[in-house]
Amino acid sequence: MTRPTSEKAKSPRLSTKKLTNMAFAYKQSGTLVAALELGLFLKVSQGENTVKKAAKSMDLPVTAIDKLMTACTALGLFKKKGEFYYNSPEADRYLVKGNKKYYGDFLIHQAKTEYDNWKDLGAAIRRPPMEKSMYHSMMHDEKFARALTVAGYNSSIAAGYKFAREFDFSPYTLFLDLGGGSGCYSIPAVLSNPKLSAIVFDFPAVIKVTQEFVAQAGLSDRITTVPGDFTVDDLPKGADLVSVIGNLHAYSMDETEFIIKKAFDAVTPGGALIIIDYMLNKVKTGPLEAAFHHLGSVATSSKGCVKSTKEMSAFMKRAGAKDITINDFIPDSMSRVTGKKPK
Repeated sequence: MTRPTSEKAKSPRLSTKKLTNMAFAYKQSGTLVAALELGLFLKVSQGENTVKKAAKSMDLPVTAIDKLMTACTALGLFKKKGEFYYNSPEADRYLVKGNKKYYGDFLIHQAKTEYDNWKDLGAAIRRPPMEKSMYHSMMHDEKFARALTVAGYNSSIAAGYKFAREFDFSPYTLFLDLGGGSGCYSIPAVLSNPKLSAIVFDFPAVIKVTQEFVAQAGLSDRITTVPGDFTVDDLPKGADLVSVIGNLHAYSMDETEFIIKKAFDAVTPGGALIIIDYMLNKVKTGPLEAAFHHLGSVATSSKGCVKSTKEMSAFMKRAGAKDITINDFIPDSMSRVTGKKPK
């Protein structure tokens, strides 16, 4: 006997698990940040990988470290065999301080500076946005600028090398990196292309840190730095390749179009403009990371917003760009839009 269609197509069983995980995600963040601040992943990598050894090496209570290591294991950050703990592959690569791809300082910085804003998001939604973004005022604070720039280098240098591998720099000779921060994109580009020189343009407090990273890379003769604010100051001339990477989500639609036009005008004929940033898909249903950055501007009372790939492409076109291409840069996170300037 054939069952009625309504019985065949039963609705999936509903549960509160997904909602609970959303509401209590701060517990995961707190666990990760505490382990990073205590250097727990480094201790485990050095063989202090039992609860008693780890607690003794940090002069901390055994019971508290036992609870922290249990939580880290439940999160998949550790693997446990008997009484011994081992870093997961991700933790070993990104969370052990001193490793080349260490990502921890960036995670600590972001979690600690953003949490208070997000926990009161409902109140923030009721406030009007500030005329000048909080980022602009904070980047004049040398201590904050240094912390953010160093964390940004650690979190983005791998992306910089990815960019150097994927983009063909060979037609270009001078790369103007607007809002280039630590130089994490310029340094790999110049290292990978012997004929390329670069200019990193950013706030004065940032540029001080940029110069240190450039010197460490042995590139002070090929990468110069210019202090300034690309929204108000004149841009350096003569670059046949200009980029704005990871900055435009902090600006409104009108501000973004203005910046793109200004950046495009700085490109010499025959050159190109590259935009890399968090971008929403054409119908603005995601991806999730871009959507969170979009909403995050409300949390900080900023007029900034994440644009869609379609909107970024339209800004490029109105600026005068030809042969516009859109590519994934970091899947489900950042996209790259490139436009050429006619000769």
